Amino acid sequence: MVVRTLRKRNNYVVTVISVLIVFVALLTVWPFIFNFTLSFVKTDLLTQFKFVGLRNYRYLVKDPIFFKALWHNAFYGVVMVSVGIISSLFIASLIYKTKGIAKKIYTAVYFVPVVTSMVAVTLIWNLLYFPNVGAFAAILSKFFGIETVRFLADPKIALLCIIIMDIWKDTGIRTVILLAGMEEIPHSLFEASKMDGTSSVRQFFSITLPLLRPQVVFLLAIYSINALRVFTQVYMMTGNPPGGPANSTKTLAIHMYQEAFYSLRFGYGTTLLMVLFLLLFGLVFLQIRSFKTRWEY
Repeated sequence: MVVRTLRKRNNYVVTVISVLIVFVALLTVWPFIFNFTLSFVKTDLLTQFKFVGLRNYRYLVKDPIFFKALWHNAFYGVVMVSVGIISSLFIASLIYKTKGIAKKIYTAVYFVPVVTSMVAVTLIWNLLYFPNVGAFAAILSKFFGIETVRFLADPKIALLCIIIMDIWKDTGIRTVILLAGMEEIPHSLFEASKMDGTSSVRQFFSITLPLLRPQVVFLLAIYSINALRVFTQVYMMTGNPPGGPANSTKTLAIHMYQEAFYSLRFGYGTTLLMVLFLLLFGLVFLQIRSFKTRWEY
């Protein structure tokens, strides 16, 4: 009887595992194989399906928009990661010095945009960036005498405007992570350095910042990946077709989307997807390596 029960249980476990393997394969392995195959064909998925070998990849190397989009992703990542982490460090250090209910209120206020839908946030910021009548335009006009700033319609600053919005939205989550790291630092270290006459600024750079290295590396990895796959922000804030004006905000994800669903060049769009996949895979690999590092102080 016991043997029969164990056998039934083993059969159940094997069945569940087999179903899960098939499910995961259908969601991951098969789409990857299908997309990888599409990168070697010329197709609109309706009337044409022609094998072209490496033609899509050769065209990719000669595509100026691809390199422009890649540069935009790199610029997006550098600015968002550096400014985002530095500003969140400053805010977290200020909140860390508060006590009681005030600390909870400040944390909650900064965290509200994080739980707000990206679509809703971009719609609000579109209104703020609206030329002449938007809040930012009114502030620049009244206090600085600057008229007719076009913000999202200006190729020179459109991408920067989107980055500012993205930095603002995720300030809360970065602040919470850094604040949690600060609260784990033993107070005895600050007390000992204070007895030695160390200033608050020196304490921050000699004690707080070095001990926040795991949190900073984590945020660096996560937001580098987010910058590489940025899509919704650009799509919602740059009109139709997205990525304007004059391709000044076009990213790899937007370029891939337009090639596939606007131009119906699914073969080349999938080629861009494979390049994006390889870049993301490389960043994830570096992220895993960084998490395996043993932090010692």
